[in-house]
Amino acid sequence: MNANIFEKANQIIKTCNTAYFGVIDENSYPSISAVSVIKPENLFEVYFATYTGSNKEKRLLKNSRACICFRTEDSNITLVGDAVIVPDQETKSRYWLDMFKEHWPSATDPNYLIVKLKTLRVSLWIDNESASFTIDELMTIQFI
Repeated sequence: MNANIFEKANQIIKTCNTAYFGVIDENSYPSISAVSVIKPENLFEVYFATYTGSNKEKRLLKNSRACICFRTEDSNITLVGDAVIVPDQETKSRYWLDMFKEHWPSATDPNYLIVKLKTLRVSLWIDNESASFTIDELMTIQFI
């Protein structure tokens, strides 16, 4: 794998405001929705907000397998892994954005939830180049 494509992917996810999040619904079918991603730093973990009692929350509590896709005009970055609801107030406050005031009055609103996707597998299409790898494979490459 070209290390440059990995670095480009990290830069792209930092500039995408919207991504597409997929979970498994109660009938074992995929369900996709747009989400506002919160300050992604790298491909390993991605955070976003949702409502308490939302379909996303209900579905994740039953099946944590999920994916998120970042898309630009000429790039596609798909992260597959396990998603969890992060309940602690410290995390909720750290990832609070002013734009959330349209949905919740503050980071302490009980209806405000943070979801964290921990990436296990990555598929990239950037500048007409593709790459697929697991996070374990990437870590092996980086530490050789």
